[in-house]
Amino acid sequence: MTDGPVLLLMRVAHVLCGVLWVGAAVFLGFYIIPSVRDAGPGAGPFMQKLAGRRPPTYLLTLAVLTVLSGFGLYWRDSNGFQSHEWLRSGSAMVFGLGGVIALFVLVLGATVISPAGKRLGELAGQLQAAGGPPPPELVAEMQRIQARLGRSNTIAAVALIVTTLCMAVARYV
Repeated sequence: MTDGPVLLLMRVAHVLCGVLWVGAAVFLGFYIIPSVRDAGPGAGPFMQKLAGRRPPTYLLTLAVLTVLSGFGLYWRDSNGFQSHEWLRSGSAMVFGLGGVIALFVLVLGATVISPAGKRLGELAGQLQAAGGPPPPELVAEMQRIQARLGRSNTIAAVALIVTTLCMAVARYV
């Protein structure tokens, strides 16, 4: 791979998608999800509108683009994993650690956060359609999913902050 337009495109994609992914994860994990949990059943209309904007799809797309472009950059820097000297360097290890953490968050998002967010949106729609007081079993399921979503989003946000720090300092290690 040359240092031309392809490298520039990979770097732009990696930085831009990474910034958007981390920012959205932090905002959801530390602000939106706790606020929804605090609002209780009254958050139903908000959750339904939010689910309509498909944040899981947006976040997973950003995550995949960030991880793939990061892998491409790592591949280039390591000369196709052939530069053993570079692979043993502090920079390579810190970039690698950040990449592994990002991959963990991508898997967490795809297997836990996205399905939980979708289910929460469905439940919010059911609550709104019910009209009257929500059935206790529906409220209990929402609370359980909100708690799981809150924990998972907090883990993802913190992990992505650590990943961002790894990427920011790797060249200097």
